[in-house]
Amino acid sequence: MEKVGSNPKSVNTPLWVNAEITYKCPLHCVFCYNPTDYTTYGPELSTEDWLRVFRQARALGAVQLGISGGEPLMRDDVEVMVAEASKLGYYVNLITSGIGLTERRIAAFREGGLGQIQLSFQDSTREMNDFLSSAKTFDLKSRVAKLIKQYDYPMVLNVVLHRYNLDHVERIIDMAVEMGVEYLELANTQYY
Repeated sequence: MEKVGSNPKSVNTPLWVNAEITYKCPLHCVFCYNPTDYTTYGPELSTEDWLRVFRQARALGAVQLGISGGEPLMRDDVEVMVAEASKLGYYVNLITSGIGLTERRIAAFREGGLGQIQLSFQDSTREMNDFLSSAKTFDLKSRVAKLIKQYDYPMVLNVVLHRYNLDHVERIIDMAVEMGVEYLELANTQYY
């Protein structure tokens, strides 16, 4: 009997690649795993370096690509990455806080073949959302959610659950229904 993994053909190929293209983020969420001292990590990969990574992962068999960060919209080349990844045959998902998503950018994503947008909220209430992200973002995120739906994207709403919002799950679900999201992801944190 052959041991699992002893034959290279028995190794599963990666189907999903999550590319954290930057550590930069305009938010300071209390539960975030993103390093706060990202400047000590050296320069970010260039656009061409990321495209090479995407080509290599595609050659291994990956079919879905998540572009995240930090906040991927902090980079001015994310539209190029989306378009090139789409040309490679990926189903591309943008994972974002919504900060920096303008109508011009979402139109460029549509033209470039972006398949889906995952938008994060910290809570279903303005007060807790803004407290948890250390920024007044609830209203902006609400406008971005409407923009995502206006451009007819399938939307995933992501909310990280922890001790400050665990008792708000029912309200979070209601908010997701009101926004017309296709998927709701309730993530958990071990840090807060």
